[in-house]
Amino acid sequence: MRKSIWALGIAALAAVIVILCLPVIASTQIVRDSVAQQVSAWSGYRVRLDDAPEIRVWPSFRAVLNDVVLSDWRDSQHPAVMEAERVEIDLSALAALRGEVVFTRIRLVRPVLRVNGAGDTPRFQTVPKWGRLAQSIETTRELLKAHPNAPDMSAVPSDAFATVEIEDGRIVSLADRDRHPIASGLSGTLNWPALNRSAALSVRGIWHGESVTFEGSTEQPLLLLAGGKAPLTLSVKTAPVSLSFKGQVDVSENAFIDGQLDMAAPSLQRLVEWTMLEDWPGSTIKAATLKSTVMGDAKRIKFENAAIGLGDNSATGVFDIAFTEPQPTVTGTLAFKSLDLRSLLSTLTPVPGAPGDAMKSPVSRRANLDLRLSAATASAGSVSMTGVAATAQVRDGLVSLDISDAIAFGGMLQVGVRLDNMENRNQAELRISAEDINGEDIASKLQLTHLMPKSRGSFSVFLKGRGDTLERVLETADGSISANFGKGVIPGLSLESFREHNDKGTFFPLADIADGELPIEGAELKATLAGGIAWIDKAEARLGSQEVITLGGLVPFAGRGIALSGSITPAKVEGAEEGPKETFFIGGSWSAPFIAPFLVE
Repeated sequence: MRKSIWALGIAALAAVIVILCLPVIASTQIVRDSVAQQVSAWSGYRVRLDDAPEIRVWPSFRAVLNDVVLSDWRDSQHPAVMEAERVEIDLSALAALRGEVVFTRIRLVRPVLRVNGAGDTPRFQTVPKWGRLAQSIETTRELLKAHPNAPDMSAVPSDAFATVEIEDGRIVSLADRDRHPIASGLSGTLNWPALNRSAALSVRGIWHGESVTFEGSTEQPLLLLAGGKAPLTLSVKTAPVSLSFKGQVDVSENAFIDGQLDMAAPSLQRLVEWTMLEDWPGSTIKAATLKSTVMGDAKRIKFENAAIGLGDNSATGVFDIAFTEPQPTVTGTLAFKSLDLRSLLSTLTPVPGAPGDAMKSPVSRRANLDLRLSAATASAGSVSMTGVAATAQVRDGLVSLDISDAIAFGGMLQVGVRLDNMENRNQAELRISAEDINGEDIASKLQLTHLMPKSRGSFSVFLKGRGDTLERVLETADGSISANFGKGVIPGLSLESFREHNDKGTFFPLADIADGELPIEGAELKATLAGGIAWIDKAEARLGSQEVITLGGLVPFAGRGIALSGSITPAKVEGAEEGPKETFFIGGSWSAPFIAPFLVE
């Protein structure tokens, strides 16, 4: 018992002596600059300290470095690569007694990382080719060259590495020193016990004014850094978007990706404004989701088995993004259960009433699109369609949406919208072609309670004009309008009321004769548009076998005026002389036209 007590006493005394002597041992065996030398040996950068490291024993054996500066050994003209107000390094006490410096934890307090590049394309100023970490990456790269498909992972360096913590860090750009930091408020942890073991990174900070949390892990970090294919799991969570990926990644010059991608954004408009740092007004698409298998390299990424959600619209299909041109090009085929065409058009051109803004939208300036779309059902405001086949294109200032096939109003419908910028002049084009449609359905959907024939027919419209607004486009429009309708009625016209007012010989508003319907056997319209004025080539309504109503004149879009002359003529009968006719003039504005009678022949 006495021997045991003495043994315990001697052990306790030895422990106390070690603790008391540790600072002395550290100060004698660990040269003050050796800590900085080890940091330089690992990073490959020159390390400068304003003060000698401060050695602390309690509560852990630690070296505290103040005002740490890392710079390139070969370039003393440029600002430092990184600065930190304080660096706290936990050391192995046993290694210190052996005269070695072994890091177990590194904590960077308020570090500032300076990178090249402007905007959101930061690049390190210099990447050192020496240093323990760089040499380990180079060794792994040589293993990859020897066996690209199956490198010998047992030969990968296995040096112990420290846990790295960051507190209140920033990333700033050397190219634009006046701008706000690229990222700020960075705090996180890199857990990497040894170079041949898995690594996990967790960081949170501020990017583009939003708090962002990033988490990533890989089982083979050295292989990933050396340009080999390695498993990677990552997630990004922030208010505008949440994103996750799991699969294989290669970050070499010919980068490769293969895995599953999930993304969800509560507002597509907010996501675009956050990532591109610019306003995107007028968007009506709120939530956006994407789930897809992703495969590709630095030149092209393909999304297979993609499930896309845009607001209330959902689609499946395939598409890819090519990076071979200055702007990325998105091509693909998507099938929708239901599609809101107005929302789609507002995505391509944020302000539907201002065609000129299509060329200013983030989509048209940041990417090219060429999509083939199909939808079981589609809507454009109050208009419903089925069996829709369409294409959407954005390229070099051109925005177009073409519906090549759709069933609407009981017939076939084709629509094309084209917004272009030629010689810095905005140009808009509209094409509509309808066959065997029901005029009554059109009147009901578009709330045209007057003058739209309630009968089956066909019509076509072609408009092409210049300007930044819809009003300006119409005021400069060229094109044509034609329509043919069969037997039916024209609401908002009473022939009896017209004749009663016309016989009085004084002008009267069109509203005074809108108390009935005009029966017709058929109607035909042909008009030519030139300089924003519609010239009536032919406008005729056949009233059975007795009479024909004809109109002629012009309708200017500017000012919304009307200048038409008309007549009611007995139908021509073979061998009979032409009978008397009633003539009249229609003038005023679109909203309140009036009729003035001519002399009755």
